[in-house]
Amino acid sequence: MKPLRLHTHIVTTVLLSLLIALSSCSRPQAPRLSIFADHIATIAQQEHISYAEAATRVRDMGYTGVDVSTTIPARQLRTLDSLGFAHACAIAWIDFVAGPQDKAEEQALTFMEQSGWKRVLLVPGFLPSEQPSESVDSLRDAAVGRIAAFAKRASERGLEILVEDFDNPRSLCYDTPSLDRLFAASPELGHVFDTGNYVFSGEDVMAALNHLMPRIHHVHLKDRLAPHDGHSPAIGKGIVPFGLIIGQLRASNYDGWLTVEHYGSSDMLNDAAFSAQFLRNIHAADAKR
Repeated sequence: MKPLRLHTHIVTTVLLSLLIALSSCSRPQAPRLSIFADHIATIAQQEHISYAEAATRVRDMGYTGVDVSTTIPARQLRTLDSLGFAHACAIAWIDFVAGPQDKAEEQALTFMEQSGWKRVLLVPGFLPSEQPSESVDSLRDAAVGRIAAFAKRASERGLEILVEDFDNPRSLCYDTPSLDRLFAASPELGHVFDTGNYVFSGEDVMAALNHLMPRIHHVHLKDRLAPHDGHSPAIGKGIVPFGLIIGQLRASNYDGWLTVEHYGSSDMLNDAAFSAQFLRNIHAADAKR
């Protein structure tokens, strides 16, 4: 090949490679969908099938990750691993309001290390409803200190502790002010952004998303029928603005899991299928823009 033609060929190849790279960067990535292991158990019960069959059907819908409790039966955990579900997030209920929880902390961390999970969502207990405000404040401050110490301990072991906006006014992490208190006490704590729980508390979900974006390590997609309504329909059947939320997450370079949640569903199989398709439709619409 002559020098001029060789030079032209090289330039053309480089430009083509650059255009392909730019095209792939601008194209929205497909969502990484996860589902609760509890939802799979509900499907098995409602459909009168085995846990393995329920998990297989869910996997075929496009769910590739799973959120599990640290107390999940070992047989179910082995089934999920054998079917190739990725470890999205574990969940541990530890009542730090009640006092020190050394044993429960160690049990949660041991589960994570032995099972290969890297992050755990902490549900840290509930403040009493009928005590003087001074007593409640004291309980809250002590619990926040315990949570911060637990997050530091986990971080030293290479693990992540997360808290979410939990849909109970007595929760230590009910809304953005209570979450801000926790995050101010612990640089190690991350956030699980639950879309439906911000709606439940009456907050502006987009304002909360933008406020807490730097802390978000995991996302729960939950729909609501109305503010302060505890029902969780399939994703896309309520009032939560999922298109805006997912667009903002993508604009902020969030590339983590999106875990679909609809506890209380009487038709979990079809709700899971509807939610997965709804999210794929959002992705397809973004890809066309």
